[in-house]
Amino acid sequence: MVTDTFSLIAQQRRAVADLLDELTTEQWSAPTLCDGWRVQEMAAHLTMPFRMGNPRFFARVIANRGSIARTMDQFARRHADEPRDVLIAYLRDHATSRFVPPTFPDEASLAEITVHGFDIAVPCGRHVEVPEEITRRVLDYLVSPKAGSVHTTRGVARGVRLVSTDSTWSWGEGPTVTGTNFGLLMLLARRPVAFDHVSGDGVEVVRAHLARV
Repeated sequence: MVTDTFSLIAQQRRAVADLLDELTTEQWSAPTLCDGWRVQEMAAHLTMPFRMGNPRFFARVIANRGSIARTMDQFARRHADEPRDVLIAYLRDHATSRFVPPTFPDEASLAEITVHGFDIAVPCGRHVEVPEEITRRVLDYLVSPKAGSVHTTRGVARGVRLVSTDSTWSWGEGPTVTGTNFGLLMLLARRPVAFDHVSGDGVEVVRAHLARV
């Protein structure tokens, strides 16, 4: 039976909230895999969908000359010093929110919380539970024409075949890139750490695509 996407989103929001709850004070201020963001900026960022409606968000984007990235960064930095319990509570209490950015599919919100969970867990040496059903849906989204530029780079896997080593998921044609669902997901999400988790003749092709970004 196929699970509703929003149920999976809620599941991962709660998993990331649990992860944040387990971190030490030092880890709360440690860098994530997102350049320039510590865990506390990332935690603040994850609360943005519940605290900034679309009208206000678009007004800020316009004020920032169309830069979505700058708008998100400003929000994260503005709220990063709020008490950790407050930020974690926002994420847990709004886990069932059905907010999805305009023009994006539901899977975009699933990709967001899944990738950012890894962004926190990996550098902190922690584990965040992500079921195979979720990683497969995120992979399907990241290779689809619907994937947003905030989540991946269009054409990053052009000309290669991606093959999972821990599931039956695969996609594309060409030289092969093999790796776990985690490794392939992080590769599509443009995280350099991915290159430690993938192999094959297609890896350099993807590396060249990313170098041109």
